Amino acid sequence: MEKKRIVWIELLRIAACIGVIGLHAGSQHFRDIPVDTFAWKTSNFFHGITRFAVDCFIMISGSLYLSKKRTWNLKKLWLGNILPVFTAYIFWQFFYGFYRIMVAGNIPFGSMEFIKKMMVYISHPYFHLWYLPMLMGLLIITPLIWEIVNSPRGKQWSEYIIILFLVFQIFTYTAGKFQLPWKEHVQALMNTIHPEMVTGYIGFLVLGHYLYEYGLPKKLERLTYILGVALIFTGMYLCQVKSLRTGNEVQAFYENYTLAGFFWSSAVFLFFRNKVSRIQWNEKQEKRICALGGCTFGIYLIHVLVRDVLYRKGIDSMMMDNTVIAILLVIALIFFISWALVFVLRKIPFVKKWLM
Repeated sequence: MEKKRIVWIELLRIAACIGVIGLHAGSQHFRDIPVDTFAWKTSNFFHGITRFAVDCFIMISGSLYLSKKRTWNLKKLWLGNILPVFTAYIFWQFFYGFYRIMVAGNIPFGSMEFIKKMMVYISHPYFHLWYLPMLMGLLIITPLIWEIVNSPRGKQWSEYIIILFLVFQIFTYTAGKFQLPWKEHVQALMNTIHPEMVTGYIGFLVLGHYLYEYGLPKKLERLTYILGVALIFTGMYLCQVKSLRTGNEVQAFYENYTLAGFFWSSAVFLFFRNKVSRIQWNEKQEKRICALGGCTFGIYLIHVLVRDVLYRKGIDSMMMDNTVIAILLVIALIFFISWALVFVLRKIPFVKKWLM
């Protein structure tokens, strides 16, 4: 029996999926075109504006996995949640390793060189597959976090974790991108303390739960929108300035762990929770939205293959003079081709359950 899906969360999931594709389509030539060109500035814009995607995916996980309505036991956790992600990770690691060797075309299949190359490829996550082992790590500790945030003082403990996440992860990481006095000493001190429980992506997991369950007061919500937009555009501007100064691409000021990334992702999540959720959909529309939302994991896994095949056909962000139109076209093509492939493949029960 299909679980009841929340429409605004499915829409956010779709937006985050498109955001990931936009990030990867917009950054195809981010590192190999001159930083003083319109094409690079366009790439920088898409690189920044889509930065909410991964954080929002994790926040969606937090809102669902840490929900009060959910119950956890070890069997359900490992067999129902972690094992499917692990299976998908192993399969796609082998798939992309095999694909990369075949595309190179100079290593005989089954040879010792082929095996050695495969071992190298599968021992390190292919660039977008890093998300799966990270997600497994979050899932492993999710029942523990669930107990904390759903305790009688769960709201206060959630706020405490988010504040520590801001101090020890977001502020520390952001400060490291600027030339500040005593920066090295302060960072050394923070890294010495470095409470592992509130660093990494755990903070976004709890943040998603908190915003989903409690939201924010109106004034604080408006401030989040203002800071989110202001900081992400400031981050893009600073990246452009530093890139022009150094002659090399810089993306440090809007990465996931920066203040810009934190507030931009929070703003997008709140916008969908409080604004998009008001839109009325009929039953048929809801069914279509939820069906598409259910395909986003598969789209995430397969979109890099589609992007690479299109690139080899000359279809990429530099295929025409107008980079904006080129990137938008590439995003649309990758999304719809990936969706069509996933839609067909998910008709196979084993694939749907274990691989996407």
